[in-house]
Amino acid sequence: MRIAPPAEPQAGPDGGPEPVRDTIARTVHHHLAMQAQDLSSGMWSVGVRTGATRADVEAAIEARLVTRSWPMRGTLHLMATSDVRWMCRLLNERMLTVQRKVFEASGLTDDVVDRARKVLVEALSGGAVLSRPEVVKLLTANGLDPSGQRAYHLVGRFCQEGVLCQGPADGRQPTFVLLEEWVPWSWEPDREEAMAALASRFVASHGPVTERDLAGWCNQNLTFAREAVALAGEAVTTETIGGQAYLVAADRPEPARDTPVRLLPGFDEYVLGYKDRSAPMTAVEELRVVPGKNGMFLGTVVVGGLVVGTWNRKTAGKRTVVTVTPFGTISAARRREVDRAATAYGRFLGREITVVYAG
Repeated sequence: MRIAPPAEPQAGPDGGPEPVRDTIARTVHHHLAMQAQDLSSGMWSVGVRTGATRADVEAAIEARLVTRSWPMRGTLHLMATSDVRWMCRLLNERMLTVQRKVFEASGLTDDVVDRARKVLVEALSGGAVLSRPEVVKLLTANGLDPSGQRAYHLVGRFCQEGVLCQGPADGRQPTFVLLEEWVPWSWEPDREEAMAALASRFVASHGPVTERDLAGWCNQNLTFAREAVALAGEAVTTETIGGQAYLVAADRPEPARDTPVRLLPGFDEYVLGYKDRSAPMTAVEELRVVPGKNGMFLGTVVVGGLVVGTWNRKTAGKRTVVTVTPFGTISAARRREVDRAATAYGRFLGREITVVYAG
């Protein structure tokens, strides 16, 4: 399989950029990086904010406007393609150091990693695309043991280094390509420019936030976060809310007065992007969203900015059943709003949706 050339921008009815794909690209760029370890959840995070379908998001990935890779925290994210290289370079050094013991325990010595990198770069050069099973076969054929989590560790490492990134999915399988061939162009900031962009764009998309939120989101220490905020200059300001100092964007818009009910996926940035989640939910409610505090986030029902329940889905044939577990009593009027939110999710999937309530 070979990489197709970058798609030319498509014109909309008014002669401007194709609206849906452009909106997807701008939305992902605005959020800096959107958690997408679970690809379906990551794409719905985009869909719920844009009205795009899953097919639209897949098309944006295939057009190389959006790319999935490992920019930080050892976790897959969706990013604007032009941001992949500088984010990996700025944020992954610490993660690569942390992973050294895991690699050593798996028998992935520096020599093995170097050999695997060379094998994959040679195989992918010239526009080739490899699925995960094809990567495993290639490593095996070259005398490299891909068993256990070794193949996953290796491709993740090379994406973190900015050597590889993910291409469009091959069915249910992720694919891998050379970043330098996949990315049509990249912004190339120096370190100070990159730090300023990180802070200003994170605050604009997630604010109000604390320095601790920023540090936790990009897996850096507080010194790093404070330096980034300082470099952002006048783009970031401070506001005191409830006795706590928060970072806010200087040009932030007024918050919307009326917000519809949303069914947000598990791992959505609205919940995952913060160390302190007391604004949208209580500590007891947070335990229901992250049962056992094991890092697995359930989908959330959000009303007026507050998390009022969780939800999950099961699919059989063309029908998907959404099961809502409210934290308290839910009125008939609120159920109708949840039904509308579920209908939007159905449009995203291209499936019929049935909503049921636990209990």
